[in-house]
Amino acid sequence: MRLERGVLFISQDEMKDLTTNLDNKVVKALQIKVDSYQTEVSELKEILEKKDEEIANIAKYKDAMSSELEETKSNLEDKTNKLEKIDSEVYDLKKTVTIKENEKNKLCAELDELKQKIEELSNEFAKKENIITELSEELTKKENKITELSEELTNKENKIAELNDTLAEKIKSIEEQKDKLEKAETELSAIKPPEPTEYTSEERLVCPKCGAKGKDLKVEEDKSKVLGYIGHSPLYAKKNVCKKCGEKF
Repeated sequence: MRLERGVLFISQDEMKDLTTNLDNKVVKALQIKVDSYQTEVSELKEILEKKDEEIANIAKYKDAMSSELEETKSNLEDKTNKLEKIDSEVYDLKKTVTIKENEKNKLCAELDELKQKIEELSNEFAKKENIITELSEELTKKENKITELSEELTNKENKIAELNDTLAEKIKSIEEQKDKLEKAETELSAIKPPEPTEYTSEERLVCPKCGAKGKDLKVEEDKSKVLGYIGHSPLYAKKNVCKKCGEKF
């Protein structure tokens, strides 16, 4: 090996030795790299196997998650349907509540009117009760008065009955006396002597006020004096009346 004019000249043997040495170095370097690559490949295979296992696990997890997701979606759909149904029921309930509130307000208004009406009726009833109480008291008084009058009427009826009995006895007595009087008059007429004068009993009567007599006098019933009863007809006393001056005696 020599250097001439800046150019390196190598012989064929030197080139062969150099090539052999270079090839050995390159082979060693390449072997080292190959060994390193094999080690790295082994490591990468292990990593790849782990990754494949992880991927398989992830796939299983994905399948499980997909199944769970489908179940969740189904549950969510059911829940959504139930929620929609509940929303519909809530809407219907709100409508019902609104209707019931309106009915309640109407009933409350009617109740207030009824309370007012009841109060008015209670006041009127209280007035009627007072009137009834007053009328009852008045009725009690009248009943007591009627009782008193009934007792008085009973007493008077009893008295009238007694008087009727007494009157019947007196009428009977008067009729008996009348029969006796008529009998006596008949007997007296049979034995009566001639009248001594031409004057009658009426002609002997004289008005004490004006002196009138005879035809100027008349006889009337004195209805202020009842002598008795013949049946139901009263028997009055007699009185003289002057036709001229109206004097009664």
